[in-house]
Amino acid sequence: MLKLDIKLFVLTYLVCFSVKSQNEIDVVRYSMQTIGSTARSYGVAGAFGAIGADASCAGINPSGLARFRNSSLNLSASFYNAKNNATYIGQTFNDNKFNFNIPNLGLIVNIPAADYTNKKPTGFVNFVFGFNINRLNNYNMRSLFSADNKESSITQDWAQRANSTNDIPANFSRYSLEHLAYQTWVLDKDTLSSTPAYKSAYGKNAAINVNQQGSLITKGALNDYNFSFAGNYKHILLFGISLGAKSVRYVQNNSFKEKDNKPVVKNYEDIDYVILDQYQRTNGIGLNAKFGVNIAPNEFVRIGYAYHSPTLFNLTDSYSYTLTSKFDFQARDQFGDLRENSTATTEATIYKYKISVPGRHVFSLGAVNKNLGFLSLDIESVNYSQSYLYAKDYPFTDENLNIKKSMNPSVVNLRLGGELIQNQFRIRAGYARYPSTYREGAVPYVKSLVNNIYTLGLGIKEKRYSFDVAYVNSGYANYFVPYTLNNGVSYAITNNVRTSNIVISASFLID
Repeated sequence: MLKLDIKLFVLTYLVCFSVKSQNEIDVVRYSMQTIGSTARSYGVAGAFGAIGADASCAGINPSGLARFRNSSLNLSASFYNAKNNATYIGQTFNDNKFNFNIPNLGLIVNIPAADYTNKKPTGFVNFVFGFNINRLNNYNMRSLFSADNKESSITQDWAQRANSTNDIPANFSRYSLEHLAYQTWVLDKDTLSSTPAYKSAYGKNAAINVNQQGSLITKGALNDYNFSFAGNYKHILLFGISLGAKSVRYVQNNSFKEKDNKPVVKNYEDIDYVILDQYQRTNGIGLNAKFGVNIAPNEFVRIGYAYHSPTLFNLTDSYSYTLTSKFDFQARDQFGDLRENSTATTEATIYKYKISVPGRHVFSLGAVNKNLGFLSLDIESVNYSQSYLYAKDYPFTDENLNIKKSMNPSVVNLRLGGELIQNQFRIRAGYARYPSTYREGAVPYVKSLVNNIYTLGLGIKEKRYSFDVAYVNSGYANYFVPYTLNNGVSYAITNNVRTSNIVISASFLID
């Protein structure tokens, strides 16, 4: 049973069913990037910062595009599956979510310069324009959970929310969970209190014995659309710039059902079950730029550096909540009125806000032998504590302070990969490590939040075309808290996710 002290969660608001959904969890979601783009890049775990001549360079180090010697059209397809083991109060359930997507679509236009044909050029060799779409993150996941709980009820959380308002029901926010709970007869007035107070329809001190079950379903992606320019000077100095936009599409459907396990006893009829459904959809776009250089002191060594500017996302959330209640036969409230089975829904809410996610520094080193292959290393530095939230009608002061306190200011992402050449065939392997975005101690089990990625790849390269395939396996964990009571103890839904991704790419030369 994963019973966690809520003090560990207070910095992160890991709450599924919070009425206010904009918090540091959004910052984590939209600032996290993983390896992506072509199957060739996937095959070496995205370690292409110093290698070049691949469409993925537009999203890592755009100077690498200058190593293209011809114009080409690139297309990739991905078959993505997320297997999840969800644990809640000691009970574990498995589920899978499949997704087909296009991780890369790109056009490379090569423009020869004066020294394009010279083996020992004295000036510019070529210039390259690139138009690319790269997938930076995949949000598809499904989690199912079910367990008995003899200590607490989600209705107690709604009662505590209502008590915190110290107000009458008519003044509850129409978008609040306490409003929905009161409308569906799940909350009762505490008639013994001299001020407005509320209690669960189970009773203030009633014994709790409920089954809690539900699902967490997410889908969507973070994509990068970019226009790049790169130049090659004497095959020694390469430089590039990429201007683009990152698009966010995120959809979350959560359902939490709580059913009373206690036998119905005459004169003690109360709740049969309650169901809370949550829907959230986020769409938005943010502009950013990437600058990169690549130096080749000789034909075997390549050194690269790239800077990715921060991205300011303009986001729009639309969300709604539905609460359904069903009561035991002849169940009555404290005034003797017959409780009515009910359903209440908040009006669809639209909220616009901004999120700034941090920039990145990418340091790359490559060892290349044109006849044997290459080894490549990318080290990426990110300061997640520089993120912030902003809106015209709300300062997000508490949320931004929590970001400073809980986000890791010195995350180092690692990508390591290699390619072996055997005639027209290519054999690839790679490993990437993405540590947690949180500081040590900010949330439980920070080490479990590390994403370790293992990759394998194969390719065939001919004069006019090339085909590549990659297999990517990664594992990570995340946590959700359905509700939190004032006694400081909460239960987390722990998702241990293992993803498998097969990526296929084709590249065709264009005269």
